[in-house]
Amino acid sequence: MNTAEITIPLGKLVPSKANVRRVNSEAGKAELAASIEAHGLIHNLVTRKAEKGAKFEVVAGGRRLGALRLLLEEGRTVQGVAVTKDFPVRAILREEGSDTEISLAENDQRQAMHVVDEVIAYRELVEQGMAAEDIAARFGKSIVTVRQRLKLANLSPRILDVMRADELTLEQAKALAVSDDHSAQEAAWFEHDGWSRNPANIRSFLTSAHVRGNDRLARYVGIEAYEGAGGGVLRDLFDGDGQTFLTDRPLLVKLASDRLEAVADEIRSMGWKWVEISLDNTFIHSNGFGRIHAVRRDPTEAEQAELAALGLEYDQLVEAVDAYAEGDPQIEADEAKLQAVESRIEAIQSAAEAFSAGEMALAGCVVGISHGGTLQVTTGLVKAEDRKALAALQSGDEDEGQNEGDEASEAGEKQSPDEEAVGISAALTEELTAIRTAALRVELSNRPDVALVGIVHALVSRLFYDYYGRIEPAVEVTGQRRNLAPSIKEPDACRALSGWNEVIEGWSHRLPGNPVDLWPWLVVQPQEALLDLLAVVTAANLNAVVARHETGRERIAQADLMVEAVGLDMGLWWTPEAAFLSRLSKADIAGVMREAGCAEDAAKAVERGPKPEGVLQAEKELDGKGWLPAALRKPVRPEGESPKEMAIAAE
Repeated sequence: MNTAEITIPLGKLVPSKANVRRVNSEAGKAELAASIEAHGLIHNLVTRKAEKGAKFEVVAGGRRLGALRLLLEEGRTVQGVAVTKDFPVRAILREEGSDTEISLAENDQRQAMHVVDEVIAYRELVEQGMAAEDIAARFGKSIVTVRQRLKLANLSPRILDVMRADELTLEQAKALAVSDDHSAQEAAWFEHDGWSRNPANIRSFLTSAHVRGNDRLARYVGIEAYEGAGGGVLRDLFDGDGQTFLTDRPLLVKLASDRLEAVADEIRSMGWKWVEISLDNTFIHSNGFGRIHAVRRDPTEAEQAELAALGLEYDQLVEAVDAYAEGDPQIEADEAKLQAVESRIEAIQSAAEAFSAGEMALAGCVVGISHGGTLQVTTGLVKAEDRKALAALQSGDEDEGQNEGDEASEAGEKQSPDEEAVGISAALTEELTAIRTAALRVELSNRPDVALVGIVHALVSRLFYDYYGRIEPAVEVTGQRRNLAPSIKEPDACRALSGWNEVIEGWSHRLPGNPVDLWPWLVVQPQEALLDLLAVVTAANLNAVVARHETGRERIAQADLMVEAVGLDMGLWWTPEAAFLSRLSKADIAGVMREAGCAEDAAKAVERGPKPEGVLQAEKELDGKGWLPAALRKPVRPEGESPKEMAIAAE
């Protein structure tokens, strides 16, 4: 076979129709162009003279020709030499043989580089002094891809050996790479087997002791401040959401506590009896604090004049912003002015509110962190031991009698219905229904129309139907609210309870500070505001908790009617996570998986394997299934049965 190595001007090269590569012939052209630009044409093209004209057909190397043409179109270079139509391209000229055979031979003999060899090569380039950005540019890869390859290169040599032997998948390797600790990587792989080696379980094993970057503590401290203090961080480069894990929980807690203490020190000089910090965002609502409120005074003449002027300026700015065309640069400046005006108005209004010095001497503040990770200072809290003194101060009556603990004793006298499902203990049923009650309270507080029905139903039942026997409506009109936190094992992590606490906290700052001012305040409120407040206090009295040794079937049935009326979807408030599943037996976990429609093989694996791994696997399998325990499901009404018949059936 006659062959000769020559150079041919780029403009005289054309692709051969005999090239056997049809699929993915354009794939990776940009990357190949970048590589040729940086390193030159490493492999010669194989050509044959065209039948007509002075052109040469490229029998083998069509992708390389396409990459060179791309460099020509974009005015780029090859190792510093401009690519033009006259750019000399090294080629082998063949005079004999089948074009198809030559093309097939070249493509058939190619074998992709093993991923382990590739990542080690990337690592060696970095060790030789090449930056990741330069590697990306010279090989036509994205910087993200290069960083991911370098992350894989940091796997334990033992793990890389397993991967090179094709006993470990790329996805498993990505999961192991979430940790930089070789011993932890090896423990996650070599100390587990079977389905427990799936990527989700590996990630859970390697990050279980860490704090997620979106945790409220992490948000409050800030990852930069945490890292600046020497805290370690794991970043999952292979997670689409860029998940971050903070590895030093004690350091994070210390940093958060120190910041809170600094704020507390500033507040302690204001005259409060006590100021405490708390990292538990349910602390306020689970300790039975009383409240004092700031008293609003009438604004001075100067303040009234300034408020009037600010109000006029605000209206003018709003009109101006509305009149601007979209994209006008003046919009941003005027919006900043609007924000400044709003801040000044709030400052004047806040200055008109003040706590009584005498009441402050009996009350205190809790400095904490909100659910969203921001600073939260709650003022005017009164501890149980100071309530009598406060009552005497406010009313002059030192004999005020408050029966503390009535809620607990009343709840203790009730009895629970039969357990609703095998494997769901009475304690777990109480927790689930407490979570459901918190969620229902939030929904009910946003539905004054339903709350009005609920409160009227409770009052009318007690007044007009007392001859019927003991009435147990769902809304317990006692002016008290059942504390749900003691019924929930991890109240701090409960979305529904956090949502309800935020509703109560929002209203506590709107009401007058002194009880004697409540009636005149209510009288002047618009009906819409009263309905909103009615919804909140109705929700606060709602009790749909199925406590142990409780028989309140009628009350629960009434709560089910409210669930139906407000359209409560517990799937928005609760999911079957590991904290719940760990409280079930392995058989019950498998039963849950089967009920949710998970694969039978997965359910059997949970039954056979260790429980901790089964819990993690079940959590993964149940994700997105929408499964809810019976205590959280929407009440099912038999076809044709009315709400009236549904309530009667529960009696």
